Amino acid sequence: MGDKHYICTGGCLGVSDKPGVCQAPDCPKHEHPLELCNCKDGKHYNRQNKKSAN
Repeated sequence: MGDKHYICTGGCLGVSDKPGVCQAPDCPKHEHPLELCNCKDGKHYNRQNKKSAN
């Protein structure tokens, strides 16, 4: 993973190397813009939350 990437913070754990919108139809942030992230460890500064199991 490069330094500059884009993440979804809606729970789907989406990551892209290009700007865009969330593509996961079941994500609360579907079609919302991805957020720029420059972490180097793949943890995205804990900004991505996993979906809770129901």
